[in-house]
Amino acid sequence: MIRVDGYEIKAVAFDMDGLMFDTERLAQRLWTEASAAAGWNMSPEVLMSLVGQSKPSGMRLLAEAYGLRFPYEAIRTRRLAMEAEFFKDNDVPLKPGLLELVGFLKTRGIPMAVATSTQRYRVLPLFVKSGLLDRFSFLLCGDEVTRTKPFPEMYLKTAERLGTAPAECLVLEDSPAGIAAAYTAGAIPVMVPDLVEPDGATRKKAARVFGNLGEVLGWLAKTA
Repeated sequence: MIRVDGYEIKAVAFDMDGLMFDTERLAQRLWTEASAAAGWNMSPEVLMSLVGQSKPSGMRLLAEAYGLRFPYEAIRTRRLAMEAEFFKDNDVPLKPGLLELVGFLKTRGIPMAVATSTQRYRVLPLFVKSGLLDRFSFLLCGDEVTRTKPFPEMYLKTAERLGTAPAECLVLEDSPAGIAAAYTAGAIPVMVPDLVEPDGATRKKAARVFGNLGEVLGWLAKTA
């Protein structure tokens, strides 16, 4: 257990995209290219709204922005094919401080899991390629819950499987949707923003906001 600033942390849950892996910028570029190939120009504002969203949420947001004629499935299929092709020839880009933080938690005997809205068939190859799969107790993916972020189900299930109460589970997130999910679950939400800075409501829900994972490590290690 780690005691810091009044929190007792017995387990840690990591989001994936934008928190562990620097993949959100790639996703935005591929959304832009795939939609342009189909004759649609996706605005920067709409692209930002997709950060941290599940497939159903993304489909709804794009329908609201561009109408029901927007060919979501066709464009998403093209985007995912481009993503798979990219990772055939490129390493998984890790966020700064990730390996050090994971190593520290491992030495302290803190169990770790990944809780991501991304579907398992896309998640597993990234963890295998990055060599990080065996560092985590399990991966809980977006297609394995009924309602993903911002609903709390993902973090309630993660804490239960890690064998701890939500109030003793630190959740590391980069998106407002993820922070909302952790907060509603009663976990300890800590935000490390990537593309989206926290607004006032998100800051109120977050226990802490840090600039990078190295700062999270410094916070956890200060009373270690």
